[in-house]
Amino acid sequence: MCNVITAYEEAVKEFVRLEPGDITLRSGATYDAKKGIFALSYFNRRHEIDRDGRVTFKGSNVPYNDRTLILQYLCSASGLPPRGKWLSFLELPDGRHHYVPFQTDGTIPLAGQFGNRLQDFKAAAEDLGGTPVDFGDAGFSIPAFPKLPLAVVLWEGDEEFPPKSNVLFDSVAPTYLSTAALWVLGIELVNKMLAHSNNEVAAKQAIDWLGGQGE
Repeated sequence: MCNVITAYEEAVKEFVRLEPGDITLRSGATYDAKKGIFALSYFNRRHEIDRDGRVTFKGSNVPYNDRTLILQYLCSASGLPPRGKWLSFLELPDGRHHYVPFQTDGTIPLAGQFGNRLQDFKAAAEDLGGTPVDFGDAGFSIPAFPKLPLAVVLWEGDEEFPPKSNVLFDSVAPTYLSTAALWVLGIELVNKMLAHSNNEVAAKQAIDWLGGQGE
């Protein structure tokens, strides 16, 4: 019986082989050579990563999805600047394969939670570093990583139409992460916004990353 390597373990193996200068140049992270520690902003929170791939936030370990995404970003970041052109998940490479789950796990819960709570939506987006963009009834560009913004958009519901939401990706996104990783990144954005509104059940939903659930 062979062991299945998790996405996090695979990212660690790649990360430890890279030169710090190359990582910082491409990703926008900083590096303290004396401490051997990288610092990276992830959804407006300063995370630290040591040379062995351990990811911490305020000295504590971070959830599996977050630490996997952080290492994948550091490994594969292209260094290209955001283009300011937004793509739906369906427009990402092979996005159609994950589009229905993206709606089920992301945009539908987001609309259900904030559809009639516009101020709560704004507060949650701003807590993640969001700045307004001119989409929907409310839209925000959110810096998932220093060089990789996402956008969240909300249309309020009324008597005729239910509320709707969307998560958009800067067109540079495929040069930073795979579509599968971008799917998880979008869901993590939604979960963090739901957590801000104290929706504990939705915020605790997790995605099983190749055996990573529960780590």
